[in-house]
Amino acid sequence: MFSAGRARVLRVAAIAAAAVSSTLLFAGPANAAPPVTLGGGSGVYVEDLTTTDSVSDCTLTAVGYDNRNQLVGLTAGHCGEVGARVAAEYTRSGGIGVVAEKSEDMDWGIIVFNADRVIPTRQVAQSVINSVGAPPQVGENVCKNGRTTGFTCGPVWESRALTFRSQVCANHGDSGAPVLRGDQLVGMVVAGTDFKAGPIDIELPLCEGGGNLIHEPELATNITAVLADIDRHGGAGAGFRIA
Repeated sequence: MFSAGRARVLRVAAIAAAAVSSTLLFAGPANAAPPVTLGGGSGVYVEDLTTTDSVSDCTLTAVGYDNRNQLVGLTAGHCGEVGARVAAEYTRSGGIGVVAEKSEDMDWGIIVFNADRVIPTRQVAQSVINSVGAPPQVGENVCKNGRTTGFTCGPVWESRALTFRSQVCANHGDSGAPVLRGDQLVGMVVAGTDFKAGPIDIELPLCEGGGNLIHEPELATNITAVLADIDRHGGAGAGFRIA
């Protein structure tokens, strides 16, 4: 459904220059660092199962529990395949979880975390997630928190049954970023889009940060639609509630 994903592929060779290897990123619990604190807006590395020398960096939408009381994280589905291991970006600690469920159509992925390795939080930087809210309406101001471009806000331009477009700033690596109305989680960043002026599509540049006023609009999925689809799948993440 969504083709212009916001995951960013990182070559492990480039990461190694920062003294990080794939062994460290995806080490098992026996070699693990202390627990990491993660929530909506935290950056994660996701293993690329097709090659040994790259990972994707993405953003968690939220962390919570499912109806099996598993500690789970929600992110964009294009960030990684089922079975891919996950590492925390800010500590570069591996062994914290694995992608257990995903949807290609609705572009969501569920990470099942090792509850001994991850401490859930509702607050990451300026964003706080206390509840799930209804989809935003045209003209409302929403904010997103992504690992690449941080906490940014903008108006909603278009609202549909499954998605909405807004002028929040996002770039590669912000895939999965929570979109918020106050402390309500209302959406998940999945893609960038062209600006539409009637029948004309206008290609705008990617957003580089909060001070970048002219940039392409961002497409987000309505979180209520995402959670309903996760429930329909009935696997990991079903019955999601914020931790």
